[in-house]
Amino acid sequence: GVSWTDGLNERLIMFVLTAVIYIWYVVRYANKVKRDPTKSLLYGFTDSSVVQTMMPVDTAPTARLSRRNQLLLLLFFASFALMIFGVVKLEWWLLEMSSLFLGASILFAVILRLNESGYIEQFIKGAEGLLSVAFIIGVARGVSVILNDGNISDTIIYNAANLTSSMPPALFIVMMMLMYMLFTLFIASSSGMAVLTMPIMGSLAIMVNVPGREIVNAYLFGMGIMGFITPTGLILPALAISHGNIKAWLKFIYPLIIILFVVCALCLIVGIYL
Repeated sequence: GVSWTDGLNERLIMFVLTAVIYIWYVVRYANKVKRDPTKSLLYGFTDSSVVQTMMPVDTAPTARLSRRNQLLLLLFFASFALMIFGVVKLEWWLLEMSSLFLGASILFAVILRLNESGYIEQFIKGAEGLLSVAFIIGVARGVSVILNDGNISDTIIYNAANLTSSMPPALFIVMMMLMYMLFTLFIASSSGMAVLTMPIMGSLAIMVNVPGREIVNAYLFGMGIMGFITPTGLILPALAISHGNIKAWLKFIYPLIIILFVVCALCLIVGIYL
């Protein structure tokens, strides 16, 4: 087995390095748009919700938080703190989390002194914005189920393993990351990915003298990079919530994906020789 601390220093270095890259990339794009708004990837996009968010911010003095609003904020943060505690310590999942947030919404209504009809109206108004997101999540989950139950994912993994079994270590570890990037298109669950692939990839790593920690890093780096675009992950729901444009997003993110791939590949190659 591989201890969770194996390769931790390498991952911490990569965390700092990639954070710097993210900040540089976003600030560079923001400065470019500030100098010339026509360079924005959303320039000319007519979605009213996006146009509204791009309008100048009202700089008038804002009202101070009332005690009621402070209480609402406290309840909001307490709900998330309780959810995190429940998931980590009490093994909560969807049923328990749904019950928690439903109960929190009722407490919100009590604090705001909403009657039954007012509460239901506000609840539906908030839920309708997430309906498209829920639909996208359901479709993405359906794709994952078909791929897994049809043994399509297993077939892809098996053939990929055969392809890489005789490669030199440096090429092998880069191919591992590429394969994990490919697998992420079909398997969005990190735990599911580990269960499906690690028994095979771990054995291959031993055969080509690659440290187990680097297989774990290749798995993490590959899934992390493809998380920006995988259709079975969170990116489509996030774009739906923010009324984003998928074409604009892909144009924005693909140079960053190339940069991250090069940096992660170099890190993995260096890691197998340390």
